[in-house]
Amino acid sequence: MDLDFHVQKIDALTPRAAKIALRMLDGDPRIPTEWVVTLRPALVGRSTESEGFRSTDWMTMAAIEKPAIRRFAEFFESREQRHARLWVMSLRKASQQLNDRPAADTVNGSLAG
Repeated sequence: MDLDFHVQKIDALTPRAAKIALRMLDGDPRIPTEWVVTLRPALVGRSTESEGFRSTDWMTMAAIEKPAIRRFAEFFESREQRHARLWVMSLRKASQQLNDRPAADTVNGSLAG
């Protein structure tokens, strides 16, 4: 899964799920800046109709950061909260895979060979 996949999936998120995903995207230093610049406008546009965060939304955001909380929070998650959590976790995994690529797959690595 790459950036294009995540851009396309934004349309499938509800406004509340997009708002949760946006909050997590803005606070995540592991996501490449160029991805944030691409994803943020789409998430902002999708989340404009959402109301403020509810207490269970904050639980979902905490569950994204702390796996121990996730086991407890999953009992209370709505479908849209779950979609937001899974979208963010998938984005983080794709970002990590990008960072884990061997040097030969990068521009600098291919020039060095």
